[in-house]
Amino acid sequence: VTLPGHGRTLLRQVRRVQEESARRGRTAVLVALSVGNATEIADVLGAEVLGTVTSVLAQRMLTLGHEVHLLAVSPLGGALAAVVCDRPERGAVGGALQEVCQGFVTTTHARVWPVVTIGLRGLDGEQPHQALEEVRQTVFDTDRRSPGGVRWYDPATAEHPAVRALSLTGDLAETLTDPDAQLSLAYQPVRDLRTGRVTAVEALLRWRHPQRGMVPPTDAIGVAEASGLIQPLGRWVLDRALRQASAWWRSHRFVTVHVNVSPVELRSPSYATAVARALSLHDLPPTALLLELTETDLMIGDREVRSTLDELRALGVRLGIDDFGAGWSSIGQLLDLPVDTVKVDRSLVSRIDHSPADLDLLRAVLGLLDTAPVEVVVEGVENQTQAAVLRTLGVQMVQGYHLGRPVPAHELNLGGGVDPVGRVG
Repeated sequence: VTLPGHGRTLLRQVRRVQEESARRGRTAVLVALSVGNATEIADVLGAEVLGTVTSVLAQRMLTLGHEVHLLAVSPLGGALAAVVCDRPERGAVGGALQEVCQGFVTTTHARVWPVVTIGLRGLDGEQPHQALEEVRQTVFDTDRRSPGGVRWYDPATAEHPAVRALSLTGDLAETLTDPDAQLSLAYQPVRDLRTGRVTAVEALLRWRHPQRGMVPPTDAIGVAEASGLIQPLGRWVLDRALRQASAWWRSHRFVTVHVNVSPVELRSPSYATAVARALSLHDLPPTALLLELTETDLMIGDREVRSTLDELRALGVRLGIDDFGAGWSSIGQLLDLPVDTVKVDRSLVSRIDHSPADLDLLRAVLGLLDTAPVEVVVEGVENQTQAAVLRTLGVQMVQGYHLGRPVPAHELNLGGGVDPVGRVG
């Protein structure tokens, strides 16, 4: 099962649906959809086909006949949604969803029959994070025991989150003894919206667990940070990302590779030295690497983190803030940090194609960022309309499924272009 993780944007979306449905006297159901044969589709037809299949299934959910909020879609075979309905209708939601989602998906490469597994969890008074964890666990259990089935969350049979975290920690420790057997990296391009040129790629962790399927990156990073395993995991990610970047540079494709880094790693006094050693090993200049931290991680960083950031900057390594706008930093705080790039959070982009208020907010944020000496990348560009709106706002650098999904390096097209309204060619 591969589902989107518990990012702050997702939690806010769930809370908003929860509050609005309660205010209107209706009930909400959290839905997790999994493509049970995702691994087979990806292995035989490629990650791009799997991404297309997942997107089609997500769109089919919107035809349910109830009010459906599509919360997140993973290109690796999972989707999260919330269905708002009257309480007497709640019990029929699972079967109705299965009915609208079943059927062949025709792509440009093949005609695919996805095995659609659905997990459901009532969303009334529950905490969003807990409800998300429970619905994910429900669809995971169903996928393992009865692929293609529909099941509601049952606390009597569910794996407790603490037990799951402990189990994942042990599994990750074992995986890191031979990381290449289960771990891999996918790469998502950052494009110049004017020319379509790929200027950078972000390296994203993928963990294919032999029993659990694809483990969400947020889960893997969470248990790694809590257990101390983030150090060896981070070293592996950095090494593999730079190894791939070196191959691209040798073939004269001079893209910058973005690697996410944890504040736990930055507290190590030897981290900057390790980065310099890795760059030298792969014969890359420091400018080939950009290390990303989330806005919140930077804001709560201590003196050890700041000292390491200064060392990295002195080496010539580029630094970036991820998810800007999801936290609580100000432009003044931003100017005080040694950063080169700011990625605007997808929560500021998701509704700009139909919400004037959201568009005004994004315009204001971009205006403030114009005062800072940083490159701005707008994340979460999911459709042609959003890309067109961003062009009118003068945005140059963008990232999102519309402009390139995360794929293995051998599937990544470092060429391509865009037409005047932002379609990738």
